[in-house]
Amino acid sequence: MRKKNSSKLIVPPWSDFDPFLLSHILSFLPLHDQLFVTPYVSRAWLTATLDTLFRNSILDLVLIDEFNDEIQRLRFTHLLRLAINRYHGWVSIYLPRKYMLSYFAMVYIAERTPMISSVIVPCDVALHACLVHTSLLYWKNLKVFKARLNSHEGLLLQQLADSCKNIVELGVHGEITEKEVSSIIEGFPLLKILDISESTLCHKALSLLLDGKLRSLRELDILHCSIVGDDGKDITHPTSQMLSMKFNREIQEKASRLKSVKFTHCLGIY
Repeated sequence: MRKKNSSKLIVPPWSDFDPFLLSHILSFLPLHDQLFVTPYVSRAWLTATLDTLFRNSILDLVLIDEFNDEIQRLRFTHLLRLAINRYHGWVSIYLPRKYMLSYFAMVYIAERTPMISSVIVPCDVALHACLVHTSLLYWKNLKVFKARLNSHEGLLLQQLADSCKNIVELGVHGEITEKEVSSIIEGFPLLKILDISESTLCHKALSLLLDGKLRSLRELDILHCSIVGDDGKDITHPTSQMLSMKFNREIQEKASRLKSVKFTHCLGIY
């Protein structure tokens, strides 16, 4: 008479589950469950939840825009605080589009993320410089900065230049005058990529950019910019034909000298 095999399949506990796979599984859950359910299962699940919400080395705060009530935001910021205190290898931060972080929240984040090398602000959000001025004192390793300039915060570029000497990629959008361009030229000698697309650009500022003083520059993007003259009018408009032709000849001559620079525009100068 044969004996029945009494051995049973031993299922390891969830706490011993592969962290990468667990994080991947949790990523399919609704955000509400990731905030209020999975962190309470066990320490392993809490860690996996943090890895799911704040993946790799990117501190993506845009998620907070998806929450409809203050309780969800408070829970998210609590988990954010846990994640920041557990991990110190953040290299990129994406700031929210709708939700405005407080000054003290920005300082708290900046103090604990000294290795940040990339700051991205949604291009359709006017950045209040006071929110990042103090943060820049901690982000000495910053190499990439992208934001929309607030016309009332003209000191932001100067502050950025004073605090972060290693910027190689800069994306600023808004009203770009000779003053802003001078700050860029003097403050970012290592700059390789400059994106000022979809901005209002003073024609003298553009001429200054094409003078070749940014010796490391490899890409210049002014796509969909409004180029304004001394009178504040768009000189690329058909009603300014004579001025536009003179301006285009000047720009074409200067741009032809910068053979190593990829010049992205819609001026129709070639």
